[in-house]
Amino acid sequence: MPIYEMYLELLKYQDQCEIVGIGIEKVHAVPGASAGSSFKFGYNYGAIVALLSTLGGSIYDITPKGWQKYIGLSIPSGLSKPARRKRIKKGVGEICTKLYPRVNVYGVRGGLIDGKSDSLCIAHTILHTQHLDKL
Repeated sequence: MPIYEMYLELLKYQDQCEIVGIGIEKVHAVPGASAGSSFKFGYNYGAIVALLSTLGGSIYDITPKGWQKYIGLSIPSGLSKPARRKRIKKGVGEICTKLYPRVNVYGVRGGLIDGKSDSLCIAHTILHTQHLDKL
């Protein structure tokens, strides 16, 4: 989503409720990725942080390992990279469905909707580890 559209979307939410913070998954540059894609990723991250800071909420960075550990995801060691990714995606979807049974994270063909379960689990982790659930 373009940054300006994201801004407009956040303004709609701000009219409905108080935004106390935004969670961003803290990932690093991917080895082997082009310099252009790494630059664009960094640019977008900086633009999002600047955008969110204008709304006055806190920004919460969390690593993939941090939120995956918090939700109780355990993946056996020794899996190949593709098998590991697939297992993580499936495991996150299952845990997300248990945490939020009323939210559909699966598409019409039965596959996970890209990023939806990850986003919910990141938000869940930040909500509880930063004690925002007590506000």
